[in-house]
Amino acid sequence: MVLVAVRYGGADGPDLEEVSERLGLTAGDVVRLHRDRRYTVLATGFAPGFVYLGPLHRRLRLPRRASPRRVVLAGSVAIAEAQTGIYGAAGAGGWWLIGRTEEPTFDPGRRPPTRFEIGDLLAFDGGL
Repeated sequence: MVLVAVRYGGADGPDLEEVSERLGLTAGDVVRLHRDRRYTVLATGFAPGFVYLGPLHRRLRLPRRASPRRVVLAGSVAIAEAQTGIYGAAGAGGWWLIGRTEEPTFDPGRRPPTRFEIGDLLAFDGGL
């Protein structure tokens, strides 16, 4: 199992407050429910190094944002539907950004270029 350090909220997780309001939870509850779970890498793709993880705790499930962002920073940790994910490269995205990690999931100079493979286990560590 790989433990990934995350900074939740603030500039690193600009949607955390709105997510907590929509779900009727405190920001701390969202972080706790997200962090205190082990995830399986379900798929990689859509963008270089993007990691789809699941299952997301049922109390954290929201549909994708109505309007995607044009730019999401690499390392952004996000949620949508029944999954959480890590953006491996900067690009557009429509998931709710709740945190960010400095640990790269994609390095084109590395072989293989992605850090995670389908079936890997991952957990998040961090707080507000």
